Amino acid sequence: MRKTIGILIGCILLCGLAMAAMLAEAPSNATVTVTIIGKPAPDGVDTPWFVLSKSLGETVSWTNATASDCRVIYTGPSPFDKNVITIPHGATSDPKAPTNAPGPSDEDKKHPERVYKHYKYSVVCDSGDVFDPGNGIRP
Repeated sequence: MRKTIGILIGCILLCGLAMAAMLAEAPSNATVTVTIIGKPAPDGVDTPWFVLSKSLGETVSWTNATASDCRVIYTGPSPFDKNVITIPHGATSDPKAPTNAPGPSDEDKKHPERVYKHYKYSVVCDSGDVFDPGNGIRP
């Protein structure tokens, strides 16, 4: 009887650990791809607003579908290690992680779905077109 109870308790603990492992959020390491389309609506890109999660290791890449070279420029603070990202015609930038974005506050960490830092950037193309989309960072 004692052995049976021990086995039962062990099974319950093992099931609890298995459920906790399944419910834990694993890093996504996903890359958001923003295509520069060069049309005024919506702000020169196919995704005028994107959000990256620092804790999930999410990154962004820009694909240039215009007929000229373009640059992504953050006129204020940049969430990336490089403020000007050059994307030649037909190319895709390397994935960029928000390494320069400040970390979330303790309160922000309690709400991982909430954007805690907003950024505006410009897409400037050699054709003379300038667009102003934006992005946000969440925990």
